Amino acid sequence: MSRAGETSVSESAAKKLRMAVVGCGPIGNLHARAISGSPHARLVAVCDPDAARRDQAAARWNVRAHATDQEMLAGEALDAVTIATPDHLHVEPTLAALGAGCHVFCEKPLATSPMEAERVVTTAAERGVYLAVDYNRRFAFGYRTAQELLAAGRIGELKYCVIRASDRTPRAAVARHPQVMLTTFLTHFFDLLRFYGGPIRQVQAVCGREPAGELMRSVSLSFQFAGGAVGTIVAGYRDGQTRTAEWLELGGTTGAIVVEDVTRRVSLIESDPDRQQTFAPNHFVGSDAFYDSLVEHVQVFVEHIARDAPPPVTGVDGLAGMKLAAAASESLAAGRIIEVPDL
Repeated sequence: MSRAGETSVSESAAKKLRMAVVGCGPIGNLHARAISGSPHARLVAVCDPDAARRDQAAARWNVRAHATDQEMLAGEALDAVTIATPDHLHVEPTLAALGAGCHVFCEKPLATSPMEAERVVTTAAERGVYLAVDYNRRFAFGYRTAQELLAAGRIGELKYCVIRASDRTPRAAVARHPQVMLTTFLTHFFDLLRFYGGPIRQVQAVCGREPAGELMRSVSLSFQFAGGAVGTIVAGYRDGQTRTAEWLELGGTTGAIVVEDVTRRVSLIESDPDRQQTFAPNHFVGSDAFYDSLVEHVQVFVEHIARDAPPPVTGVDGLAGMKLAAAASESLAAGRIIEVPDL
């Protein structure tokens, strides 16, 4: 099966991009690894305000180090930049890079509000550069396989999409407001719903009881797609959990597809529920590591930009995630269904 967004491009036809990474934490180093492994780009610089982190990354990747994005953008002739700063610090470096005429690959979430996200998307359009957001779940084995089976008509017409997801309780630096789950963790799954079902027109949310002002730890969200199907996300935080745990079911008129976590097997259940076809990653030709989909997404972005083609996951997708988070928050406050303009 082909990869999501993959297009065959000869190495000779691709432009060799000069690229840099803003943010030298673990995710930024994954960005650097992806760029360094691409035949279409050359990593030339990294940026981080933490001297030890940026110097370590610069030595690891044999590139120049910069303390600020302004310094880096002024001193390097860059074609594209990836943003791997903390979740609440994406907007400023993204706008700076777009303003300098660079294509940008930004970690999710694109911003902290729809207004900020709109500003970023508008800036990219005005500057005539490409903007991508890292909804990397689309590139994970399980979710990609499910989309290919759905597109091939193996379960007929999509009628519902159910997602269960949990993650570790975020540290204080991440949990900057009680509903942070909506604007960070769950944006991945808002995007998956749209990936499978297309535009969404209604959102309703109910959360578990917590003391006033405390972190929201559990939530159930219901969606209606413009095409008539329905969707559900049930999610929560768990103390001490080591990584995200996920499960998805797509139900259609003639069968169902079940994805068991990001890197595990996919089951196709057609007319006879007692007979299933399973699909699993091939461990002999590739890894099933949790973040492999991120590396692949960066490389697909690079490939598309090198041939002047829009990336498969754009700033508009990032804006939709922010608008759906805002609609869910509004639903929690109002206790009712919120209409959205076909997000």
